[in-house]
This record gives sequence, C-alpha cells and structure tokens, in this order.
Amino acid sequence: MDKSEKKELLSVIDSGWFTEAKKTKEFERMFAEFTGSKYACAVTSGSAGLYLGLNALGIKDKDEVIVPDLTFVASPNSVQANNATPVLVDIEPNTLNLDTKILQKNITKKTKAIMTVNFNGRTTNMKILREIAKKNNLKLIEDAAHSLGSYYGNKHQGNLSDIGVFSFSTPKIITTGQGGMIITNNKKLYERCKELKDFGRKIGAKKNMMSAFDHHIVGHNFKFTEFQAAVGISQMKKLQKRIEIKKKMFKIYHECLEKINEITFIETDLNKITPWMSDIIIQNKTKKNKLIKFLDKKNIETRIFYPPIHKLKPYFTNNKKFPVSSEISNKGLWLPSSTTLTDKEINFICKEIKNFFQ
Repeated sequence: MDKSEKKELLSVIDSGWFTEAKKTKEFERMFAEFTGSKYACAVTSGSAGLYLGLNALGIKDKDEVIVPDLTFVASPNSVQANNATPVLVDIEPNTLNLDTKILQKNITKKTKAIMTVNFNGRTTNMKILREIAKKNNLKLIEDAAHSLGSYYGNKHQGNLSDIGVFSFSTPKIITTGQGGMIITNNKKLYERCKELKDFGRKIGAKKNMMSAFDHHIVGHNFKFTEFQAAVGISQMKKLQKRIEIKKKMFKIYHECLEKINEITFIETDLNKITPWMSDIIIQNKTKKNKLIKFLDKKNIETRIFYPPIHKLKPYFTNNKKFPVSSEISNKGLWLPSSTTLTDKEINFICKEIKNFFQ
C-alpha cells in the first residue's frame, strides 16, 4: 500500500461514512469510463457479481447455463446459487476458452444462458458466440475476472455480452482486497443488479425514510464499502502503468523461454490482451511438478492452473469427456507475475527455469 492509497483511506475515516457512498460512485464512474461501458455496479466480490448477473438475467430453478470446464469454481457455483444447472463444455486448446462447436451440441430446451470465461484475458471467437446466443435466444454473461485491460476488436472485454463481471481479489491487476464490478450497457439490467445487491430495495428508496424499508424483490447485502472504493480509486490511477508492466513481463518470459522445447506459450496478442499472469504449458505433467518443486527451493513461487470443474467433488462426472481441459490443467503453470517484480528478478526466474531443463 502506497501513500496515495493511505491518503484515500484516511479521507474515508475522516468522513465518518464507511458504507458505499460518494467514493463508491466515483470508483464505478472511473471503471465504466475505462471499460467504455454505460453502467458499472460495485459488489462484494466477483463471485457475487456472477450470481447477481445471472439473477438479473432471469436465470432460475431448472434452467441450464453453459460453463467452460476450465475455470475457477466461482463460475459454476454462481449458477448453482441461482438453483440452475451448470452444463460443462470443453475448451479450445488455442484460447483456453469455450469450444463453440462442442457448445452448440450441448444446447437443450432448458439452456437459458452461456457463461464465457475470458481465461487470462483471451476470448473465444466472440462473433460466433454472440451469433449462437442470438440464434438460440440465450443470454450471454462474461466472467471477465482476468480481463481488465484486455480487448476484443475495439471493445473492452466485458462489453461483448449482456453483462460482464470483474474481480478485485488480491492477485488481480487492481485489488480492493476483495470486491467485484458488474458492467453492462443495459439500463434495466444495471438497475436490477443495484436493487438485488441492496436487499431488493428500489434505487433511491433510502433517500426517503418512509420508503427506506420498501423491498419489492428478494435481494441480498452485496454492497461495497468506501474503504474498498478508496483503494480502488487509487489503483485505477495506476492501472495503465500496471498494464504496461504485465505486457512487458509476458514478453520477457516469452523471449527467454520460447526456445525450450518442453515449454509452449498460448498465442497472445499483446496489442489487445493484458495477461493477468504469465502462463506456460509444459509438455509433461511429471516434469511440471518437478519444476514447481525445483523453483520452490529457489524461493520462486509458481501457481498451477485450476483443476477441471468436472473433477471437483460437487461437479464430478465420468459421463462426459473433457480431453482438452484435462490436458491443459495438467500441464499449465502460472509464473510469478507481480507488478512489483523487476526485470532482473524476471530474468533470474528465467535463468533458473533454463537450468532445470538443461
């Protein structure tokens, strides 16, 4: 935490108003402006944002929502939280996103939405995905937790669907400790999300005490705090610099490691994509696990990819095959990617990885 963040936090303490108010509105305004969306709604977490987004889209009991098999568990959990069923679909090896051909085979009469997860800032072919959604009258929601600073064409990711959801948990490019943001260009969806996160209260109801407890729908408490917003405002001012650092870091890793035969990189257009973390695919799972231990002894911490959702106990199934997500999960590795890393430290990490593979 730097001086600017401390200054923002102290201003909240001095104000005496800690629940969401002026600073939250300012953070939402800054985020909407950066992503080019009409509306932004701050919530307690990215997971809460996915839940609220699906709820606002009308997802309910017995509905089905298509979700990629390679994602963080929050994606299918948000579907289950709405009493709907997540239908898992395998991914494309070149983007690590929903395979649109397999997706189409999984659409049924119960399918009501598609959740696409922009894995490390990469997307599937969104033109095709949007056409599929339109043809089948399906809602489209983007889990854009990895996507801040990433674009598809000339649009910031999160704007390519009915609703986009971002995360501000600690490892993300900006963080408020925990927190999330819903963006949309649909006023009705925005207002629905605002009401749902405030106990189902109509927007502006608290301005008049006589209507302050008028809850016209079932809602929850997913409101932001001024402390989170204060940190978010400060970090938004640093975002462009952090984007540049993330891209430079990925480029250094790529240039240093691309000649190692056992390592491959997922194609990443740095003109459009800001990688959340620098990722590599190691051609042998056993070798990957040995590399993790080798680097750990050098005090270099790495991070494995998420396990395939179909392997997790709540969603376990042997009835369908997910060859790509299973292979990528086994072989994928995230390298140290903090924006505080120096070029010298990144080159040291590369040197040790090269030493391992010699």
